[in-house]
Amino acid sequence: MPARPRIPDPRKGALEKFAFDLRQLGVGKVGVSWIAAQEDTEVSRPALYAALSGTRLPNGMTVSTLLRWWAGNPDEENPDARSRDPIWGWIPRLPAGSDAHTQANEWRQRYLRLSRAESQRRSTKNRSWKPTPPVQIDTPREQHLLIEEIKGLIERTGLSQDVWLLFGSETLRIERYLSGRVIPHHYWTFQIVNYCADFIPDLHLSEEVDRLNVAAEIARRARVRERRIARNASPARRGRG
Repeated sequence: MPARPRIPDPRKGALEKFAFDLRQLGVGKVGVSWIAAQEDTEVSRPALYAALSGTRLPNGMTVSTLLRWWAGNPDEENPDARSRDPIWGWIPRLPAGSDAHTQANEWRQRYLRLSRAESQRRSTKNRSWKPTPPVQIDTPREQHLLIEEIKGLIERTGLSQDVWLLFGSETLRIERYLSGRVIPHHYWTFQIVNYCADFIPDLHLSEEVDRLNVAAEIARRARVRERRIARNASPARRGRG
């Protein structure tokens, strides 16, 4: 543990209670540093420790990484069981009905409930104040290239004129990506490829996901660059100079 770990107070709300209980779950089991050092761990050691502080809601991958070792049991996982879920895919690999499988599912559901509650709380809080208007920028070239990558993948399914048949209830979300309003994060780049994979027999899932992730990261950095340029060029910034 860090030299001065922050101990969450379970009396201060659901978020700190979750972090406190998660810490208790790990007592007597493999340590955070050991988990972070494993080859298949994709989360940094500081992020794993931060998840146990209760200061903010950790992302699903961070919580899942801790739960795999503390609620589940990697030694019981069936390597032949396949799952397309990049975050919680280890749970179906556990023996159905086992204590590890039951406990892991219970913790997963608890985290998802907490995540929804925190999202609603932030949404309510955000409606109570008016943020500073964001800097307006044009969609950078790198983001257009990402959009073309996604469109090309959709066209390969043969359903580019009936996107709703491909993505169902998530169609509006996908349209936001295609319009340039939002850049998909890792979970949704995976889901985009996953939806298309059912209609493209020769698709290499992992390769396509990696390609979209790289394009999305380049697009995000491009938007940061363009916003910086726009802020530096604003009259208010020039006046302060």
